Amino acid sequence: MDHAPTPNDPRDQEEAPSESHTEAMQKFMGFILMVLSWLQLLVAVSSGSDADYLPFLFYFFGLVIFVNGTMSSPYKYLIMGAASLTGLALIYHIRSIGAATRWEKGMVVYGTILIVGYFIFARQKPVRRIRTPNPPP
Repeated sequence: MDHAPTPNDPRDQEEAPSESHTEAMQKFMGFILMVLSWLQLLVAVSSGSDADYLPFLFYFFGLVIFVNGTMSSPYKYLIMGAASLTGLALIYHIRSIGAATRWEKGMVVYGTILIVGYFIFARQKPVRRIRTPNPPP
């Protein structure tokens, strides 16, 4: 039996230009890695306890994964490279002195709060205009 294409047949439609499953998983895993390591660093800053290099490793690894899944512009590789180099330099410094100091933990914790606050409150959102139909004559 020959298949006649119809406009509503899901077998004949191509994938919509929405995000792929890989991009969604990258967003999810990157976000989870960043949040869990950020919480560990927040507890270490607020209580004054020690933190080794692993929360920083997970934070910057999650940041690179999240940016790769979120952005589609070509300068995402610059952001990923900068995050990788910053994370590696910070991890090398922490491993050389044994434990993270307060300013290193605070830099990640409060820097994240500032960046998230900027994107939530200060960044202008485009105005959505709803076009109403013309009234009947």
